[in-house]
Amino acid sequence: MATRESLLDVTARLYAEHGWRGTTTRRIAEAAGVNEVTIFRQFGSKASLLLEAIAKSAGSRRGPELPAVPGRLCDELTTWGLAHYRAIREKSGVIRACLADWGERPELAPQACESGAVAFADVRRYLTVARARGLIGHEGSVEAAAVMLINTIFMDAITRDTLPAAHPHSSEQSITLFVDLLLRGLGTPEGA
Repeated sequence: MATRESLLDVTARLYAEHGWRGTTTRRIAEAAGVNEVTIFRQFGSKASLLLEAIAKSAGSRRGPELPAVPGRLCDELTTWGLAHYRAIREKSGVIRACLADWGERPELAPQACESGAVAFADVRRYLTVARARGLIGHEGSVEAAAVMLINTIFMDAITRDTLPAAHPHSSEQSITLFVDLLLRGLGTPEGA
């Protein structure tokens, strides 16, 4: 018999493939090897099961964190950016399905956006500390820089396979270039 965790995993996988409407309790039951009554006993409704599965899938893996005290900005941001990129790619199916269903299901926003909000806060904190330590210049908005980096990495991770012409560099090269542009824009001295 399927455990609660395995039902959540199967549901998240099916949701990534079929979206809200296409992820029926019948389809979930068949894929998990249980009957539909088991699903309703454990979760009460399709909506409860889907929301829990999406939340677990989209937010279960704590994202990478930047060091508390910035040191070598380029290296630290690039390492963080690559890890953040991989985390998004890993959940890209669920994220895409959430974006597609968002208009009809606004309750998906917290699940779809939680890791991005956490990442934004971490990058903003890191850049603020870097500025206070004199590692970046005093020109430019730290908040805007954080949003730019988060959104750029997100869009690259979500669209790389669907818009290959928009991605002339490898993901590793792109992250390195994104970080370089961000640091130049904030007036980082060479070699920081």
